[in-house]
Formats: sequence, structure tokens, C-alpha cells
Amino acid sequence: MSHNKQLISIIIATHNRPQLLTRTLDSVARQTYRPLEVLIVDDGSAEATRWAVHDWRRQARPDFQLSYRWQENQGPATARNRGVEASSGELVQFLDDDDLLCPGALEHLARALAGERSAIAMASYQHWERGNPVGPLIRPRYMEPDEMLRSMIQGTWFVPIHGYLFTRSALEQIGPWNPVLTSQEDDEFLLRAAMAGIPLRPASDGRVYYCQHDGARRATPGKPGETVDQGLEKRMFADLAIRESVFETLCQRRDMEQYRIAFSFWQMRLRKRYSTALSRSNPQSELLEWLGTVDEREPDMSDSSSAEPI
Repeated sequence: MSHNKQLISIIIATHNRPQLLTRTLDSVARQTYRPLEVLIVDDGSAEATRWAVHDWRRQARPDFQLSYRWQENQGPATARNRGVEASSGELVQFLDDDDLLCPGALEHLARALAGERSAIAMASYQHWERGNPVGPLIRPRYMEPDEMLRSMIQGTWFVPIHGYLFTRSALEQIGPWNPVLTSQEDDEFLLRAAMAGIPLRPASDGRVYYCQHDGARRATPGKPGETVDQGLEKRMFADLAIRESVFETLCQRRDMEQYRIAFSFWQMRLRKRYSTALSRSNPQSELLEWLGTVDEREPDMSDSSSAEPI
């Protein structure tokens, strides 16, 4: 092990998916990069998750520090914030409990941040279904900060959250995860990074897998206790709140006009995704009112920059 490497803290938020969690831990254990520390923050799971971690640690005997913390169910944002507070690495990665990394992913991500004080590295990613990678490998390209912000505002930029590696200084600039959001908190987190002008460095040879699997997903509307329509409405309001926050900051900077087209692209997505919820709730929004002052013709999407729509 090279002792001049920076410690990477991996923060895993989990909730009642012990089998997927141990699969994620297996992919961490296979990483070629050391030194590592892994902090699991259990967001209110049943006892099976605690025992799964205990059994995995006993059988795998990983050559890194592994800690487990349980909290009352408060959502992944709170779990990630708790993990950051307890971590000690100069580089930080966030994993969900169903994420997978290629063995060299962290090596390439850390290399992309060599000599950087405040920056974020981003890996390539591929979809994963039923135990196998599927589809093309999607490689993020370098963008100037302004171009990246436009793409994130309009919602045409995507790298899964476990495809990023953050310097500690970058996290301090971004601030904590927003626990108020019930969905899309990673979208809001990365938009704050773009608003702060933090550079994103491609690590194209690093690869992570974006997993699709059977069973309930947090991003799928219609959780226990809510209808699909209620779930869609909650996601719509979260989506709107995220862009309203960006719009408010840009207004304070007197800089919003140059992003009008990007917001218009986003508004088109909002209408397509949540048309029923929008017509039913008719949300009052300064951002939507501002966009209502533009020409009724929709912008040409052919010019937009994207890796994959989010």
C-alpha cells in the first residue's frame, strides 16, 4: 500500500436491503485503491441489516476500517450528513446500498483529483440488470463550469451519485445534503456544486454500474401509504423547489437572464413528466411566472448538452 495516497471515506446510506448492501460491500472490498474507510449509516432498518453487516465483516475480513451506525428513519440526506461528520478522509464518495463499482473505479477517480484542493471527479457508468452490464459505457466529458450549470439546470446531465468522488474542500463549499427533499436530493446537491463553480474532472477509465433490479425503488412514485399520483406530485414539487432555489440565487446575482433557455428546457421536461400533477395542483412559482413571459414557442432541444437525461 502506498502511504502517500489520501484516505477515501465511503459513506453508504442503507434502508432494509441487507442482501443488496452486502453486494455493494463486496464491490468496495474489490477496489484496488487503499487506504479506505467505510461508514454505513442505517436509516432505520430492521435488525436484519445490522446482522448482515456483522456477518459480512466476519466472513470478508476487509483490510479497511468499517463502521456501522443506526438512526431513526430520516431519509438518505440525513444519513449522508451523519456519515460526512463521522468521516476522516480527504476524499469522499457516497454510495447507495444497491450501487456497484468496478475494481479500479476509485483508483481512476482519485487520480483525476491529484493536486486538486476543491474539485469533483466523475466516472463513466454503465447500466446493470440481472447480474450483468447492459448497454453502452457512458463517458462524461469535461465541461466549463457555466456549460455544466446550464446542463444541470435543464436536467440533461446525469452521472449516478456513486460515480463522483469529492474532495473534502468541495464538500465544505457545497454544504450539507438537504434533508427536506423527499427525492432528487442528489440533483440539488450537484446543482449547488455547479453554482459554486467547483470543477468536475472526468475520470473516464473509472467505471461504476447503475443498477436496475426488481423490488421497490425510492425514486418510484407510489410508496406504501401513498398513491402513484401522490408520489408524482411530491416529486414534481421537489423538482420545482430545486430549480426555484437556483433561480433565486441567480436573481440575487442578477445573472438569471443568461440561463433562461436552460430553464425553458427544464420546464418542458416538467410538463412532460408531471402534466397531470401540474394541472391538478397549479403550483404558484416565481420561476414559472418568469418563464411565462417568454415567447410561447418552445426552444429547440437539439442544441442541449447531455450525458443522459435525469
